[in-house]
Amino acid sequence: MPVLELTKNELVVHLRAWESVLSLHRSIRVPLAHVRGATADDGYRGRELGLRAPGTGLPGVLHAGTFYKNGDRQFIFIARKTQPVVIELADEKWKRIVIGVADARRTAAEVSSAALAMQA
Repeated sequence: MPVLELTKNELVVHLRAWESVLSLHRSIRVPLAHVRGATADDGYRGRELGLRAPGTGLPGVLHAGTFYKNGDRQFIFIARKTQPVVIELADEKWKRIVIGVADARRTAAEVSSAALAMQA
């Protein structure tokens, strides 16, 4: 599963080599000033993700890559047995990043806290 890292000024999504191949993207760096907040949202699964282009989709197993829904471009990497955390962005090529993590509530709280601290 991808690893989220919060630095002083950035949110970084580290993708291992096989994750990059499946999602057709390399690791992602976003300035914390562009992070609006994060939530745990188990509704991001299957068809609710939108149209995948490009990326990999194995229903019930893995969804990885760029997805389009309602005109929004999203980067998604969700594997089975992970909980989706939805990170809302502003002024970036993606409207949101959705990553499967072990504890979505804790991760969402950490990301939101870091984003708020940057805006203060």
